[in-house]
Amino acid sequence: MFGFTGGVAAHEGHDHGAPPPPVSTTIAPRVEAASTVFEAVVIARGAELQVFIDTFDTNAPVAGAAVEMDTPSGVIIGTETEPGIYAFSAPWVATPGSYDLAITVIADAGFDVLVGSLTIPAPPPAAVVEVNAAAAIGASVLGDLRARLETRDLTLAAAAAIGLLVGVFGMLLLRRNRRPVAPAKITALLVALLLIPPSQGQAEVAAASAANAALPMPAAATRDVAQRFPDGAIFVPKGTQRVLGIRTLVTETALHGRRIELPGRIIPDPNASGYVQASLEGRLVAPPGGFPQLGSLVKAGQIVAIVEPTIGAVDLADRQQQIREIEQELQLVTRRLDRRKQLESVVAQTEIEELEIEQESLIAQRDALVSLTDVSENLIAPVDGVIAAGQAIAGQIASPGVTVYEIVDPGRFWVEALSYRSEALGSEAVAVFADGSTIDLVYQGTGLADQGQAVPVRFSVVGEATGLRAGQLLRVIAATPAEHEGIVVPRDAVLRGANGQLVVYVKTNAERFVQREVRVEPLDGDTVLVVAGLEVGLRVVAEGAELLNQIR
Repeated sequence: MFGFTGGVAAHEGHDHGAPPPPVSTTIAPRVEAASTVFEAVVIARGAELQVFIDTFDTNAPVAGAAVEMDTPSGVIIGTETEPGIYAFSAPWVATPGSYDLAITVIADAGFDVLVGSLTIPAPPPAAVVEVNAAAAIGASVLGDLRARLETRDLTLAAAAAIGLLVGVFGMLLLRRNRRPVAPAKITALLVALLLIPPSQGQAEVAAASAANAALPMPAAATRDVAQRFPDGAIFVPKGTQRVLGIRTLVTETALHGRRIELPGRIIPDPNASGYVQASLEGRLVAPPGGFPQLGSLVKAGQIVAIVEPTIGAVDLADRQQQIREIEQELQLVTRRLDRRKQLESVVAQTEIEELEIEQESLIAQRDALVSLTDVSENLIAPVDGVIAAGQAIAGQIASPGVTVYEIVDPGRFWVEALSYRSEALGSEAVAVFADGSTIDLVYQGTGLADQGQAVPVRFSVVGEATGLRAGQLLRVIAATPAEHEGIVVPRDAVLRGANGQLVVYVKTNAERFVQREVRVEPLDGDTVLVVAGLEVGLRVVAEGAELLNQIR
């Protein structure tokens, strides 16, 4: 199976749509040929043929191949100048005409023969005709101008002069897309038309033809330029495709598990994180070694802060009064106990024991009240980890229930996502960050309480969660038991078009790309599922689509 084209702007090949419009005349003569394995573009440059050989499916250069070409002058051997680029010496290319070519490619990917017809156009003669026509118009207008001057009709003479300039420059403007004309040559032509005598009418045309012959003819194109056509299609020379790193894939449809996309954020693993909080109100005091700072490693049981309780003036006065009352009562009980012990022989033993018990109780009450004014609380780390949040400063007032430090294990994180629809989820999911990086997740559970009309869904991170931080925002692509049929393409291959619609680029010929509007659904962190807009067997640009979209 072979596809081939010929001509200066031949790009039909494996086109799945209408033939592409012609490219600019600055593009060198070329022909493309393709099979199911290889794709080749032959470009004529001077006395040499430059052949680009790529794989048909992926557009990757075929390097290290043995390439031969059967031409009208015999079989010639190609020399690889760059990976996938082969040069052939062909002096006959300088002669206009149509040449049938057969390219034999032997590479690791296989063996194939590609055929095509290369057309070398003749130089266009339009330049001579245009300048001669301009000279003829100028001669005609000059005759009328001289007649008007002899009759002193200056108004008509001025109009005739304007007509002369319009005629000359109008014809020169027709040449703007073909080749430049030097301003000095234009000026010389106008002066010649104005100064020659009437008897030299025939010489005017001859002089114009001679001046035109002196103009340089366009040289063969040495560099092809990518360009976008009015219909949105893009012509991208093979050399430019190599620079942009354009790679393609052949579309195929299959059944894939349906995915849904949920907004989420990183949270600490509940089993490997904890809070440091005070149980009483007081001032913070640094432990031995000082307060740990953000990012510091701590061990479970390590003292990270000390709380010295603070008491208000009224509370302190009440507590001191209670202590004095207890001390007074304790003195009375102590004296009674001493007297009973002196009369131990006549006093019942039970009465002495009751006084001893009452004495011990009063002593305990007094000590408890005194300790409330002097006791301090050590704040300890509940787990091993690093200080993720919080800042303790000496003299800071700590209140009960207020977090002083948050400690997390940097290697253990979870992801909490919000689901706005009740849908069963599978056991696997993928988290996608803003920079495109991904991590694998395992489903842990779904909450029953709504949070802003959304249900929290939690996943654990698979493996080491290095580089993550609590509160980091991301997207969660979660699997569902349902299946959907579609075409898988890389996420980077889908772009946003000028009208806001999602588009992909399809390679229709060796050097031609067109946009296709598509509708996609999330699949995983690196790919999406195209459910509308593409058919099976198309070559979609998988790499370099963003650079391709910049061509204007």
